[in-house]
Amino acid sequence: MKKKKTWNTPAARAVGRTKEEDIRFVLIEIAKGRHQALRQLDKLFDLLGNQLDKIDEVKSPKVQLELLAWFLSTDHVLADVEEDDEFFDLYADASAFFIDIARDFEDKKWIMDLVHDLAVRHTGEDGRAAVFLSLTEFLDAASALEMVESILETVRSQDLENEENVLEALRDMADGLNVPAVYEKASFLLDLDRSHETILDVANAYYIAGDLVETKRLLSEVRNPIGKDEEEFLDLSVACAHKEGDLPRAIKFAEVLYEKFPKEFNLARLTQIVPAKQAEFLLDEHEKYRLGDVLNENYIDLLISLEKIDRLKAYINRFEQDLAGVNPEVLSRFVERLETMNQKELADQIRQWIVDEPEEVDVEDL
Repeated sequence: MKKKKTWNTPAARAVGRTKEEDIRFVLIEIAKGRHQALRQLDKLFDLLGNQLDKIDEVKSPKVQLELLAWFLSTDHVLADVEEDDEFFDLYADASAFFIDIARDFEDKKWIMDLVHDLAVRHTGEDGRAAVFLSLTEFLDAASALEMVESILETVRSQDLENEENVLEALRDMADGLNVPAVYEKASFLLDLDRSHETILDVANAYYIAGDLVETKRLLSEVRNPIGKDEEEFLDLSVACAHKEGDLPRAIKFAEVLYEKFPKEFNLARLTQIVPAKQAEFLLDEHEKYRLGDVLNENYIDLLISLEKIDRLKAYINRFEQDLAGVNPEVLSRFVERLETMNQKELADQIRQWIVDEPEEVDVEDL
């Protein structure tokens, strides 16, 4: 007797699957690049949003975590969208959802295995980075570090095709854990040539962790930096000298920094450590010779930060008409900061120049 022929259709394959199995099937198909919705981003967005809603309805936290891990494993789709696309909101929601459930989940070893897998299969996109940066939200420091060391050993012992992506995941984890030693290992595995840029990045990680000895060790490796690297080198040198209480040395570095890179941020560095009279002179000179006859938003930020209210009032009065061309969000930020400082009159003066952006009208609605 001949066997009855059956067709292997999506509908046939779906027969007998539970709701959870159906979610898992869809996400795995997307993660492996096989789902037909990948051809149309609008349909893919709706499909992913629906899966996230369905995961929210699942009763078992363990199953939710596993499904959310599969959801985050689909983040390769972010390579095909713009940086401000709403797809990123989906992955931000999924990451926050994962972290929230993982925080109260008792089997931390299982969580570690799940995150380990997310790191080792990292696509290089940002969809799962929030989880890597937030390990302390759901793991104790010792467990998190154990997992990070395990991932590092995986990189060293296996020939991974996505090694660079895994190392970037490790850098995110080390950054979130504030463990610069691991950040250093991952960074120099990524950059075997030890470029100035990477050395300074690692030095900054040690500085943020409060380790001046290691920061200075790395700064000592930098030889004749140029451009952005030189600016970063001088900025870190100012910070280290100031933190050590060596004010003359800090001022010396800050003066060179501002002379070579006369930006408002670098001026702020210098004015905060020199005597008050010299700071006023520097601000006068900056306005006269660096800014020209147009309003400078960064300078307004600087004056607010330094709480130079009289100087700020004079500057706003001088260029008040130019406020009309400033982004409304920037002006709103100025207003909020001034109101926090109880400078209501000046805040109101700036507020009157805030004009809401006109809403875009869909041509089809006309």
